[in-house]
Amino acid sequence: MELKKYKLGEIVKLHTITISPNSGTIYKLYSLPSFDNGMQCEIVDGNYIQSNKFSVPNKCILFNKLNVRFKRVWRISNVDTNKLCSTEFLPLIVDENIADYQYLYYLLISDGITNYLCGQNTNTSGSHKRIDPNDFLNINVFLPSKSTQKQIGKLLSDIDNKINLNHALNQNLEAMAKQLYDYWFVQFNFPNEEGKPYKSSGGKIVWNDK
Repeated sequence: MELKKYKLGEIVKLHTITISPNSGTIYKLYSLPSFDNGMQCEIVDGNYIQSNKFSVPNKCILFNKLNVRFKRVWRISNVDTNKLCSTEFLPLIVDENIADYQYLYYLLISDGITNYLCGQNTNTSGSHKRIDPNDFLNINVFLPSKSTQKQIGKLLSDIDNKINLNHALNQNLEAMAKQLYDYWFVQFNFPNEEGKPYKSSGGKIVWNDK
């Protein structure tokens, strides 16, 4: 498989347009805490946003420049209005003439990229370590053909979607099991001989020494 060498700066463009949020306008805010909280953006009035933020393009990748070892990398692909993100992210617009969007996402979260950037941290005080955007854009990467990228990106995305679906199913099953336990062994509403809730249908609770 033939690979071609690029610098990341040839594949992605930094989108660094800043916006001062307006009071009374509702924004979708992509922040580091919201990433950690299930990757759900915050819906918030501009009055509660204390500083300028980057505007978020309809299709981009948000790459965290703070503490890159945690891999807070966010795929954004929607046409929602008033999207903002923390300036601790680098909003990246992918040149899809060169790189497949999904493939590049998985490349950016690879250990090779993370380990390299961890060695390039600047402003490294305490636990707050930031990368220099220029170091990021100067990283050398090797890309296969566009068709190969698409195949790999789709495969990895399909696997991720299956994992997320299984995780959601497991959470639902756990919640159902907890509800059933509470219904039977806390509320004592297990089915009686007629299939009705025992206690709610007048069943008595009798102590059994055994």
